[in-house]
Amino acid sequence: MPKVFLPQKKITLEAPLGENLMTFLQTNEFPVASSCLGDGVCSMCRMQVKAYSSNSAAVPQPLEGPSDFEKSSLTRNKCEPGERLSCQISIHSDIEVTTKYW
Repeated sequence: MPKVFLPQKKITLEAPLGENLMTFLQTNEFPVASSCLGDGVCSMCRMQVKAYSSNSAAVPQPLEGPSDFEKSSLTRNKCEPGERLSCQISIHSDIEVTTKYW
């Protein structure tokens, strides 16, 4: 199972392979901003998401890049470089997640 590291909360959780990041965080009682309910339109669920490895000797697996739809939403909503929409990410490898509202 992939790990989701939340440095602001100092916690690492195991996620089911392929789980949607926004749904996973909400299920684990972490608030995620959203007005479009995960349709990828509002960009309120934006977060910094990057590859992560709990083993300092291991090389983190690269994170799958954003789809054209996500890129369009990130650009239209003037998101910062490195931000991703949690509603558009499927968890397939270990990741580190931070956001401004935690």
